[in-house]
Amino acid sequence: MILNERIPIERLIKEGNKCYPDRIKFCIDRKRQRVSIDEDIHVIMEHELYDDGSDYKDIFGGDILFGNDLSEMKVVWEAHPNVERNRELQLGHGRELTDGIIKDELFDILKKWVY
Repeated sequence: MILNERIPIERLIKEGNKCYPDRIKFCIDRKRQRVSIDEDIHVIMEHELYDDGSDYKDIFGGDILFGNDLSEMKVVWEAHPNVERNRELQLGHGRELTDGIIKDELFDILKKWVY
């Protein structure tokens, strides 16, 4: 689902989180600052953003991992959309986004939508 309003992480974990018990997947359109979240695979959210007007080169993905409480929460920037972005940015061929500046920018966008 593409977020149209800010949502607390607690609500996502309790009411959403339909796919995995320990994580919530997301994709972010870096340019438009849009977030699609809580589907079972990144490609579904990637296509939601395409259908909403995003350009493929602007989409990155990751997971919010959480343990028994929110103090153990962290974001992992590893997802299918990142493979092509890494190639374009000449950062390798893996699923993990390694550019710290881009990760910081994406994390700021995520925090605007999920708090």
